Amino acid sequence: MDIDAIKYENLSAVAAISAGFPLRGAVDKLENGDTAVVQMRNVDASTGVSWKTTSKVTLPTKRKPDWLQNGDVIFSARGVNNYAVVLDGVPPTAVCSPHFFVLRIKNECDPVFLAWQINQKPAQEYLKRSATGSHILNIRREVIENLKIALPSLNQQRMIVQHFQAATAERHALEELIENRNHEIEAIALGLFQNKLRG
Repeated sequence: MDIDAIKYENLSAVAAISAGFPLRGAVDKLENGDTAVVQMRNVDASTGVSWKTTSKVTLPTKRKPDWLQNGDVIFSARGVNNYAVVLDGVPPTAVCSPHFFVLRIKNECDPVFLAWQINQKPAQEYLKRSATGSHILNIRREVIENLKIALPSLNQQRMIVQHFQAATAERHALEELIENRNHEIEAIALGLFQNKLRG
């Protein structure tokens, strides 16, 4: 794929960056309500947010939160895995925990392309070099703000996204095939011993 006319910007120029909702204490101790709270346990780097597993609570604040939106990118800033995922299927009232930064696109950038780029080796190496903390690693806001993002044209971004999604679909198909083959081999092995027992 020929890519030309690439611009390079700090992430802060590409997206508005905000911290997750400032919850105090455990989410599970809050009163039941209508607000979905995205926590680390609800997010998978490859499949995104499992909304059905999020806690539904009443937020302990009178201030209206900045609700999550479809197309927002959330970035996991704590721990050894610092990944980005694009949100879709977002409920009307949803926030994420302070362990995430919310990235809201503010110029011509495809959100899937942005999340993909953050999850690739160049960005990941920068994040690992810049992480702080001896026990639990943490990515400071200024670090994510200064992350360099390559911006080819929007059409080229979408072509890259199509290649990425095709590769992901192929990987999932291969993983499913391998799992099916393993089940077949296990069934053959079990059958051999069942024959021995019957004999």
